[in-house]
Amino acid sequence: MNLSRNLRLALFAAVYFAQGISLAYFLTFNILYLGESGYGPKDVGFLQSLLLLPFILKIFLGMFSDAVNLFGLGHRKPYILIGLIGQAIIFLLMPLISVADGLGVYALAALLAYLGMALYDTSTDGLALDTTPEHERGLVQGLMTGSRALGILIMLVLGGQVVETLGWPWYFYTSLILVLVPLPFVMMVTEDPARTQRREFQWSAFKSLARGSVLLVGLLGILYTLTLDGVLVFLSDYLRQTLEVSMGGIGMLVALSMVGRIVGAVSNTWVTDKIGHRQSLFVAVALAFGACVGLALGGSTAIIGLMGLLFGVAYGYYSAVYGVVAMDFCDPHIAASMFAIFMMFVNIGTAGGQSVGGILTERLGFSGMVLVMGAINLINIPIVYAIFRRSGRQAAESTV
Repeated sequence: MNLSRNLRLALFAAVYFAQGISLAYFLTFNILYLGESGYGPKDVGFLQSLLLLPFILKIFLGMFSDAVNLFGLGHRKPYILIGLIGQAIIFLLMPLISVADGLGVYALAALLAYLGMALYDTSTDGLALDTTPEHERGLVQGLMTGSRALGILIMLVLGGQVVETLGWPWYFYTSLILVLVPLPFVMMVTEDPARTQRREFQWSAFKSLARGSVLLVGLLGILYTLTLDGVLVFLSDYLRQTLEVSMGGIGMLVALSMVGRIVGAVSNTWVTDKIGHRQSLFVAVALAFGACVGLALGGSTAIIGLMGLLFGVAYGYYSAVYGVVAMDFCDPHIAASMFAIFMMFVNIGTAGGQSVGGILTERLGFSGMVLVMGAINLINIPIVYAIFRRSGRQAAESTV
């Protein structure tokens, strides 16, 4: 491997690790921080909903990155730098913001921090699309997905210890330091137009979104996240109420599932590029179905823990291989924009899974809901066949 390739892979892993650090805050510690400050579910829920806004803006951030060479430094590097440094500054200021008299300033700061993450996330995706050869897309997506899960896992463990021993200010300072881990790698990157797959931005390229194969890739993203996130949201409650697992035990099982997610993503780094993208999607569907059946039939904490690990493997693998296929269908004229749109479908599936999962759990119980979700996941089998038949893609089917 040459230096540029090593640097590129290290950059992708480091940025997604930083994203995992940030997500641990936004999805977990932000809720705990506000709860300790006296805010109830209504206020916290409103803020969490507000933080979805940057994910909507990701499409426009991607368009800006595709179209504008910022300060002559490139289409990706300056945006990654702005996002990372901007988020680090917000983490530095967070302990100085009082939430005693209202959430206005804090909410604005959290929104800006999330926007910084959205900016470096979509710009890094664009850089990956610009520079990754097709036969390495499994490697890159596996590294990204696994590094993000590793960041979440490390911060869930480390962050709790920091808060308990040093207090909330040091939680934010620790996040600041870890978010800046990618900075040296970004500074070493020089965007070379002669060594990129990026093409000049064209509005007409958005017509490709109407292609049947592209729409099917979007549907694939909706269904896989609807299935997996629909199950994941209600797993902890099932463990607590039905199996009467302690909060500490639930935490250990969630951590075990996150380890599985890392294993699934990392295994994708060599499996997908070896067996081909279509075949790898079938592996993902099979893993998810097996994990759902196992969770539905598991009657003890030990079995649920084992199936939770398998579910994590399925989640990590599925996420990574979907990222690979999304890369396959991105138009190089609007690469970051189009990848952000594919991720929008993923977010739609996540939101839908929470709603559908709740309805099914009320009517069928947790086990019944999981079995239905596993069956919904199987719809992706004919969808995968249709995607590659309609697109006529041969390169993604070849083994390396």
